Amino acid sequence: MNNASDKTIFFHVGLPKTASTFLQRNVFPKFGGIHFVKKHDFKHRDRIISNSSHERILLSIELNLDSKGGISKVKDVAEKYPNTHPIIVLRKHGPWLKSKYKYYLRKHGHRHFDGYFNLQDSGYLDTNNLLFFPKIRFLEEQCGKRPLVLFMEELKENPYGVIDLLANHMGAAYAPEQIQIETVKKSYSAKQLRVVREFNRAYRYDHSHIQNKTRKFAYKKFGGLLLHSVAYLSLLIPNRWMKSQQLIPPEKIREVEEAYENDWQQCIEYASQERKLLSRKIS
Repeated sequence: MNNASDKTIFFHVGLPKTASTFLQRNVFPKFGGIHFVKKHDFKHRDRIISNSSHERILLSIELNLDSKGGISKVKDVAEKYPNTHPIIVLRKHGPWLKSKYKYYLRKHGHRHFDGYFNLQDSGYLDTNNLLFFPKIRFLEEQCGKRPLVLFMEELKENPYGVIDLLANHMGAAYAPEQIQIETVKKSYSAKQLRVVREFNRAYRYDHSHIQNKTRKFAYKKFGGLLLHSVAYLSLLIPNRWMKSQQLIPPEKIREVEEAYENDWQQCIEYASQERKLLSRKIS
């Protein structure tokens, strides 16, 4: 294959907080027989694909499929490379939302959970962001191929089974002993996040007014260091001084799980059908 547009592209579209970093660092670089384009080189993908001697290319990048930027990147790859096979990892709505909220606070967010997300659609995060099945359909429509749908829960329970599935799907080879299954680093505790949230309410981080790139970089680093220092010092606060209010009310998560149960079941059914098709191809 001399024409780059004729090459087979496997496109891992990583939703935020769905083990994308683990796959990009620990798994994909170990796959043999396929050219893995690192996420930092994604912007140079066309040149890399054109110059690669491999007929099969693996792209992997974290994308927000609810943003114009994320949608345009998928469309660009699908249009330029007709033989694109999308891959997506999903995570059950409740845990995904909890992880998203904690990340929001670590990135200078200041809203309480209800202000971040609620089923009345008056929060920071749109309720449509939690609809996963339309994202699967979008990838299928754009690429003309059924996406391989994986779940973060099964990646935790049976990592090598999922890695085998990925390797078989791409026709790649790997040595299990070369892949390190790392445990997720412990994030801030609920107590730390509550203190960080209050700090963010008092100190509104905003670098939009800074035009100089060096100053903007320095301000971002300073903001990160300041937030990390607040989180560390919060450990010195006696627990009895903290209010009993929970960071993320469990009943809110249950409501979310119930509200999106049908969407989750559709995703599971779709993934099951695709794996049956894949097993037939392998056999």
